[in-house]
Amino acid sequence: MVLDVVAIGNANVDIVMYVDRIPREDEALEAYDSVISAGGSASNYAVALARLGIRCGFIGRVGDDSFGEFVKREFEKEGVDISRLKVDREHPTGKVFIIVTKNGARRMIAHRGANAYITLDESDEEYISRAKLVHAASIRRELALEIAKVSSKYKITFSYDPGLVVCKYGLEELKPIFSHVKILYLNLRELECLTGSKDPESASKLLQYGPKLVIVKMGSKGSYLVLSEARIRVPPYKPKKVVDTTGAGDVFAAALTAGLLKGLSLWDSALFASVAAGLKVERKGARNGIPYEREVLSIFKEVKSKLEKELIT
Repeated sequence: MVLDVVAIGNANVDIVMYVDRIPREDEALEAYDSVISAGGSASNYAVALARLGIRCGFIGRVGDDSFGEFVKREFEKEGVDISRLKVDREHPTGKVFIIVTKNGARRMIAHRGANAYITLDESDEEYISRAKLVHAASIRRELALEIAKVSSKYKITFSYDPGLVVCKYGLEELKPIFSHVKILYLNLRELECLTGSKDPESASKLLQYGPKLVIVKMGSKGSYLVLSEARIRVPPYKPKKVVDTTGAGDVFAAALTAGLLKGLSLWDSALFASVAAGLKVERKGARNGIPYEREVLSIFKEVKSKLEKELIT
């Protein structure tokens, strides 16, 4: 199978509880709703790409359990290729317990399970070599470096979303990975870990270590794209109501990737991504809320037209 993108990372089951507020110590609250769905940053990215019309495969690991079967069925339903999804006989499928309040803010507790044991073998390398882009998210540094080297070996674009846990190791630890990265995704907290500042312009410091494009995801403030020759500030698409921000960053990264692969300019791709992420946060669940290409494209055209008219008048 010829793929546009291979995503590598966590495959979880998300257990989401929607509450009025965060409970205090020793306090029990009733949730007003709940969702159980497949999740994981790279998994959400892969499904978002599939819903946006991009051929995507996934490399990861699940347990030999009912949760693992559930995750596989969800991938298959979305059309994501999972021929390289491994089943771990010793460790359970990863799980994430998520508490979401009425303003969309969330708290997360994760048990990595089989995700902690993702490895690459020769078949995985051959699988990656046929793609146009490989994307890794929230994985161990050692695995990220291995993927980075494989992408360079086959001259494949490597996009990387390290996540806060990895960013806390600091820039010095991540330099060997960054030297292979073309597109780097960070939120403001991750940016601060690496540069000491939440000013999105501080992302320019990272260009000297390898990335050609650093994308700072700023949530309700939009995004800031940093290249050696340009800075691009992209406005957010404001949702009607913020319901659940889980997975919004993954959807943003996937939609930007889809835009570039479909031949959109970098500006248009980022605006397309803003619309996709904004639609996601209007809905419950990281996976259930991922929008499809037709709805994103429709609103993207409206938003772009409005922005262009504002510039002219």
